[in-house]
Amino acid sequence: MSEQHPPAGTPEYLEYGGGAPLPPGQTPPTEAGSGGGRGRRRAWWIGGGVVLLAGLGAGAWAALNFFQQGAQPAEALPSSTVGYLSIDLDPAGGQKIDAFRTLNKFPAFKDEVGVNSVDDIRRKVGDSILEGTHCTNLTYDHDIDPWLGERAAAAVVDVGADKPDFVIVVQVKDEGKARDAFTALNSCDTEEPAAGFVVHDGWAVLAQSQQVADEVSQATDQGTLADDATYQKWTKAVGDAGVVNAYASPAAGRVLAQQLSGLFEGTLIGAGESFTTSSTTTMTATGSGSAATGDDPFTKALSSFKGGAATLRFTGDGLEFALAADGSAGQLSEVTGNDGGALVQRLPDDTAAAAGLTFPKGWMDRQLGQMSSLFGHGMSQDDATRELSRETGFDVPADIETLLGSGVSISVGKDIDLEAAENGDSLSGLPIGVTVKGDPAAIERVLDKIRAKAGNDLGFLGSDSSGDLVAIGPTAAYRQHLLDGGNLGDDDTFRGVVPDAGDGSSVFYVNLDSLEPAITKAAAGDRQTLDNITPLRAMGMSTRNDGGTIKFSFKVTTN
Repeated sequence: MSEQHPPAGTPEYLEYGGGAPLPPGQTPPTEAGSGGGRGRRRAWWIGGGVVLLAGLGAGAWAALNFFQQGAQPAEALPSSTVGYLSIDLDPAGGQKIDAFRTLNKFPAFKDEVGVNSVDDIRRKVGDSILEGTHCTNLTYDHDIDPWLGERAAAAVVDVGADKPDFVIVVQVKDEGKARDAFTALNSCDTEEPAAGFVVHDGWAVLAQSQQVADEVSQATDQGTLADDATYQKWTKAVGDAGVVNAYASPAAGRVLAQQLSGLFEGTLIGAGESFTTSSTTTMTATGSGSAATGDDPFTKALSSFKGGAATLRFTGDGLEFALAADGSAGQLSEVTGNDGGALVQRLPDDTAAAAGLTFPKGWMDRQLGQMSSLFGHGMSQDDATRELSRETGFDVPADIETLLGSGVSISVGKDIDLEAAENGDSLSGLPIGVTVKGDPAAIERVLDKIRAKAGNDLGFLGSDSSGDLVAIGPTAAYRQHLLDGGNLGDDDTFRGVVPDAGDGSSVFYVNLDSLEPAITKAAAGDRQTLDNITPLRAMGMSTRNDGGTIKFSFKVTTN
């Protein structure tokens, strides 16, 4: 399995967490016994991988900002993979057709990117591999196209070294031609340290040195990421895979926690620290800077992280970014309940935009406690709340929790005049408002405190109530409209982008079709903006806690 090459020179180090080379001239913290220098030029193997995964040359997939058919890159990586980001140019379910059909509705994509097929994308990737090298005798058509497949991944892998290594795996159609190409790239690009590579079973593993490539390949023989139970759990939880897929193991949280621990405590990872693992669920950190010693809320949450996965998939009428991750950490306990989603569902049918949030009992007190632990022990939580109460004139946190109740929705009617809302001196008459689920009498007492403190400057804080709902806003008719409610949750456009709103702890929704008159007026003849907004129908977001798993969805539909 091992490919023999001249010994690698000074390795090029990669920025932790980002997967990209450090900028020229920038060096990371040194470790005991380490040299100071780093390569300054981009290696050919990193160049192709970064373009493939973070933009595809001109940004074909990155224009959207973030497997199950055929062999997948997870099969070519070991179970000790810490984090993983893949791209599949031939996904299941007709997504390839959906992708180009959706993207080409937008003039900006057609004009700036100009990608109409998978072959166009593969050419951009191949050209990026050759770009910046001294391989003038190599061409995409002759040296890259014959072997380059349609799937690839970038990964951070632990193989027992002081810290995990960055690698790229690429699907290959012809192993012999792939080996010839990698050998030629190493031979003619003499200003770069030789990249390590192993080509085996239809995949190429590319690394900063031959030793790393060999170690990753050998570790994969002992157990693949695709067969790892934790990987399978989270990729199943996120649902159908798409064109871009990501996975973070429990070890990823601990690696990042260790970096944050150093940030908050003013320390760096010590020379004696090391990472050891037997699977993606057993990586531990040792040494004086262990993440386990961090007592801020961020490192605590990351240290107990149990993994997660994400995907960007095309859905026939648009696209969705979906994420599923561990929600058992105390810092994520607020992502629970569904009052925010339920309040949005019952909004009037003519709602053009809305957001809903759920507030579990005691949430503000817990947030203050976490903030206190984050910023040190100079001021206790009780001291902080007393100071906030004195400065604001409110009873903190009780008044804030009372004012927001167990859930809040913010909504805008389709007849909104965006220009008037932006430029008018008063919001009176505009169809905007807030609906709160809580104790109406107690909420009114807090509103009275705000009104008294602000005088007549807050005329938009008019309010009406019905049952356990309070409607707040500048327009009496719209407040009553909110209290009467409706069936927004049954609307097809709404359901298309927020299908599980009733379970949502938080929900966001915009019906761009219904806002088209207002957007056209606000655009004031800006044809370029209008042409790129018109294809959009609606967008929606939801977050919910599904039995300890946090599920997030952001969907966009097109006309």
